Amino acid sequence: MPSKIFLYIVIALIIIISRFETIGVVFRSLNTLIHELGHAIIAIILGGKVGKIKLNDNASGSCSTSSKGSFKSFLIASAGYLFCAIFSYFIFYSIGKTWNQYIFWALLIISCLSLIFWIRNTYGIIWTIAFASINFGLILIPNAIINYSSYILLILGLLISLENIFGCSILLKISIFDSKKAGDATNMAKLTKIPAFVWASGFLAFSIWMSYISFKEFYPLFQ
Repeated sequence: MPSKIFLYIVIALIIIISRFETIGVVFRSLNTLIHELGHAIIAIILGGKVGKIKLNDNASGSCSTSSKGSFKSFLIASAGYLFCAIFSYFIFYSIGKTWNQYIFWALLIISCLSLIFWIRNTYGIIWTIAFASINFGLILIPNAIINYSSYILLILGLLISLENIFGCSILLKISIFDSKKAGDATNMAKLTKIPAFVWASGFLAFSIWMSYISFKEFYPLFQ
C-alpha cells in the first residue's frame, strides 16, 4: 500500500504539474474525458443521443447530446462534474481491493468505445489512443498491475478529484463575473431560471464533499 508520504508528494506534484501549459494539459485531459463521458452516459441512459465528444488541447472539452424534455436536458447538463467526483471516489474505493486491476480494463474499454463512437478531433484522438495504450500496456504486464496498481490508482484518483475541484472553482468564478459563459452551469440556469453561480456552487460543494469522504474513509489505508 502507498505510504502517507507518497500520498502528500503526489498531491503536491499534481497541483504543480497540472498548471504547466503543455504537460499539465496532458494530465488534466483525463478529467476532461471522464467529465464528457458523464454527459454521454446519462444521455444514453435517458434515451437521448450522443453526437461528438471533443477533448481540446487546452484541457477543455465538449459533448454534444440531444434529448427530449427539459428535465432530461437538466440531468445531462448536471452529469459532468458530479460524475467526475463519483468516479474518483470509486477509484479510491478500489485501492487495496483484490479486484482493483480491473479498473485498468474499464479505462481501456471506455477509451476504446469513446474513440469508436464519439471522439473525432485530432488532439482527442491522439490523447485517447495514448491513454488506452498505457492501460493496455499495464494489463499486459501482470507484475506491474499486482505490485503497483494501488499507487497508480491513487495517482489517477487524485488527478481526477483535484482537477474536478479546480474546474468547479473556475466555473464558479466565471458564473459570477460572466454567467453566460459558465458552461454546464449556464445551461442549467437556462433550464431552471436559477442563477448559474448557484449551480456552480453546488458542483464545487459536491466535489469537495466527495473528496473529503474519500480522504476520511481511505486515509487510514495508507501506511
